[in-house]
Amino acid sequence: MRVVSLLPSATETVCTLGQGHRLVGRSEECDYPAEVQRLPVVMHARTLDSSRPSAEIDARVQAVRSSDESLYTLDIPRLAELAPDLILTQDLCRVCSVTDTEVLDACRKARVDPAIVSLTPRRLGDVWDSIETIGAALSAAPAARTLAEELRGRARARGPGTSRPRVAVLEWVDPPILVGLWGPDIIEAGGGAPVLGEGGEPGVRTTWAEIARLAPDLVVVSPCSFGVPRTRREIAGAPEASHVLHALRPRLGVWLADEAYFSRPGPRLIDGVELIRDLLDGRAPRAPMPGERWPLEGGSR
Repeated sequence: MRVVSLLPSATETVCTLGQGHRLVGRSEECDYPAEVQRLPVVMHARTLDSSRPSAEIDARVQAVRSSDESLYTLDIPRLAELAPDLILTQDLCRVCSVTDTEVLDACRKARVDPAIVSLTPRRLGDVWDSIETIGAALSAAPAARTLAEELRGRARARGPGTSRPRVAVLEWVDPPILVGLWGPDIIEAGGGAPVLGEGGEPGVRTTWAEIARLAPDLVVVSPCSFGVPRTRREIAGAPEASHVLHALRPRLGVWLADEAYFSRPGPRLIDGVELIRDLLDGRAPRAPMPGERWPLEGGSR
């Protein structure tokens, strides 16, 4: 079976299931595990926005949404050359990847007729279900079921307790956006209470003044598509964010975390759950998770 994955989380899932040898193509953003980066790229970003300040990226995204434009383009000749039997994609967010309609149109132009599996998880439980969906498509259902059950068990929420710490996980810096979809579920499974937002709903666009007013006990900054070094630079270049985070001084700290543990709906979301648990219990992130405490005094390190 020849598989093209247009979604980083699906690529991770295929490899976690021990089926990475089936992958023949990927999206430009499929970068984990490292060995997939040798695969041909079938889906490219139309514009190179990733190095721009987060406010400019957000403006571009809002323009795309209002004009129904796509952020991505599919390489039709390469798709024809690869002749996949299966394409893994999504139909949840035009910002994250191409949609089903775009994939079907590209396959028609490339004269290929693969099975297309579209993933649309909205809650943490849906993410674990999507692992089983991918496993079934790969004829690896037993391994997928085992993995999904393990992740469900590790993500099982703690008891209600008398008082849960209030947690703000930010999926964007400028403007600040609090995590949505499966993000609130991650916080609750980790033992916290989201300061705003509900599971299954889009992220909440807010202001730094509102975050200050909410006074969370813990802040985790994990912008979508950013690693820790990039996030550190973003905060340093956002005076209002830096000012509020310095002034807020949440009792459990401000932490920076790789986006893979909150934004990519794949197996590593369980590391996001365990990160929240560790931070709420006063423990530093466990290696090899990319994460660090953001200094409350002085500048970013």
